[in-house]
Amino acid sequence: MPDVVALPGEPGAAPLPPPMRREKLIIYGNGQMAKMFLHFARTQFDVVAFTVDRAVVEEREIEGLPVIPFEEIGSRLSPASHAMITAVGYLAMNTLRAEKYAAARALGYRFVNFVHPSVVWHPTLLAGENNVILDHVAIHPYTRLGNGNFICSNASIGHGCRIGDNCWINSGVSIGGETRLGDGCFLGINATIGDNIVIERQCYVGANTLISRSTQPEEVYVSASGERFPLSSHAFLQFLARSAP
Repeated sequence: MPDVVALPGEPGAAPLPPPMRREKLIIYGNGQMAKMFLHFARTQFDVVAFTVDRAVVEEREIEGLPVIPFEEIGSRLSPASHAMITAVGYLAMNTLRAEKYAAARALGYRFVNFVHPSVVWHPTLLAGENNVILDHVAIHPYTRLGNGNFICSNASIGHGCRIGDNCWINSGVSIGGETRLGDGCFLGINATIGDNIVIERQCYVGANTLISRSTQPEEVYVSASGERFPLSSHAFLQFLARSAP
């Protein structure tokens, strides 16, 4: 008769392992991005507060968490026991995020990365800190990320890319292999960047825009938006049906 193995918690069972201690995290931001990111961050961290400059505090709590003026954060939540991550948008071509990162570092806060578990992290990938990488992002081997990048869901970054600091890479963006992205760039939804090119610092690439050659700093590239067809949706479907072979 086989031995009976006691289940955890029953008499004779080995003690349950202690729960993993989740790091206490402060989110810098109080806008849409910060509120959205909270739900991702809670899966990996013990989020304890938001912080922003006193001048832009709009509410004292967000989803039950205090919003602490940045001018008070060091005295209320010690840098020795709390990490931080910035979750603000691409205001001023991402310079606001860079400035707040530097200010919090000066207070002694350590910054962490958030990498969604759906992301395959190859051994050859290198990253700095304060990066947010949301779900189903593909980052191919030999890519390097700097600090403070925000990479939204379903983006694809090819092999051997070099991503600078404080870039904003929106959902659906595709970047070809061996491409370099300078600091502070913005790539809109479904933008496509070719392979083996250089996007210089603080370039703005609009949604659904193809870049196939290297750029100069601070350039803007946008594609024409969709044109309105002069039929209602119902009439258009009838038109398609009549046009089908």
